[in-house]
Amino acid sequence: MVFKDLNRKAFFLLGLLLVVSTSAFANLNFIKDNTLFQSPALSIKAESHDAGQGTDFNQILAKHPNWIEQVDYDSSRYHVKYTFNEELETFIKKQLALYRPDYTSVVVLDNENGHILAAVDYARQKNLFGRDIAFSNTHPSASIFKVITAADLLENTHIKTDTEFHFTGRSTTLYRHQLKIPSNHRWIRRLDLQKAFATSNNVIFGRTAIENLTPAGLKKMAEKFGFNKRLVEGVNLAPSVFVMAQDQYNLAELSSGLNTTTMMSPVHGSVIASVVANGGVFRYPVVIKSLEGINDKKVIYPPLKKDEQVLTPHSAEDLRTLFMATVTEGTARSSFRRSQYLLNKLEIGGKTGSITGGDPKGKRDWFVSYAKSIEDKNDKGISICVMIVNQKKWYIKSPLLAKNIMEYYYSSLYPLKK
Repeated sequence: MVFKDLNRKAFFLLGLLLVVSTSAFANLNFIKDNTLFQSPALSIKAESHDAGQGTDFNQILAKHPNWIEQVDYDSSRYHVKYTFNEELETFIKKQLALYRPDYTSVVVLDNENGHILAAVDYARQKNLFGRDIAFSNTHPSASIFKVITAADLLENTHIKTDTEFHFTGRSTTLYRHQLKIPSNHRWIRRLDLQKAFATSNNVIFGRTAIENLTPAGLKKMAEKFGFNKRLVEGVNLAPSVFVMAQDQYNLAELSSGLNTTTMMSPVHGSVIASVVANGGVFRYPVVIKSLEGINDKKVIYPPLKKDEQVLTPHSAEDLRTLFMATVTEGTARSSFRRSQYLLNKLEIGGKTGSITGGDPKGKRDWFVSYAKSIEDKNDKGISICVMIVNQKKWYIKSPLLAKNIMEYYYSSLYPLKK
């Protein structure tokens, strides 16, 4: 980070690392104890490059059980400014208190600057809110990983959105015999890539990956989208996990998302959607705006990582087409079918996913999505990840909750032109 003296008499280059004092897995122990969402303390290690010495503040800040608002450094006290939008988080909390799912995590990201506008978790049993689940990587990605598979297909093969495929059996299963070229024409069904993505067809994605992709290539694309790398400065968010396929069937499992080994966080889910919305640009999320001196107004800026172009604009455009098809004709259609006004004013795209597994235990209902104004070209929009963990029954679908958030954002926080 760069430390700026407002009197401009001197400039000091400081290395500043903010980390959570407890690990993601330690945080999840709160879930098991039913005292979830005592958000972790921040610890700061500041290093002066001029002096060549470092000061470790872990011991000072370890006493703070929550996201701290003040920190002392070099005889000065600084105010920690987060990116969270209080109005938006209040609305999300009201929605979660209304529907009361077993566990829920909602992350809203500003596509323009990567600011995390909301990170809200909810636990039904004790009606508690917090942020732990949003910043933990203990959640199988399910069919959200089809976004990476589709990106690899569109970017590195001859396949296009209208390329047609055929399959037999149920689209939600992935048996070995389904990965063979069908010989019984009586039971063959055909879908193009757009429809296969929109309806989350496991068979087509599994066999197409075997025929066109490589384990190393898919791993490379996954890492371009943020797997196996540190995403956020300021919290101890462990990297989302993707392990290279060991054989052909494993490649099919990973490509379709039908496995419990590929793990990700809700924060990462919002980042994946933002890559699609931003034309193939990977923008690192930001949760801390700055540390500002309470008395002297000196500012320590957080480290900002450079954007990365991970897809060509053409491939990103095709991926947007797939995302929009999910909302208009795919697995998220029912949640948006009565929102014609919203669809006429906004470009909305997304990807659903569902799978049983992870911690906290239950069946995950994912929806990663983006929304931006059609008429206002200056609006880069927002990306939303909703992950609901259902245990005995379903209370609300993740696309519907995301739709409600979009409606609120574009009516109250960023009103659309009439």
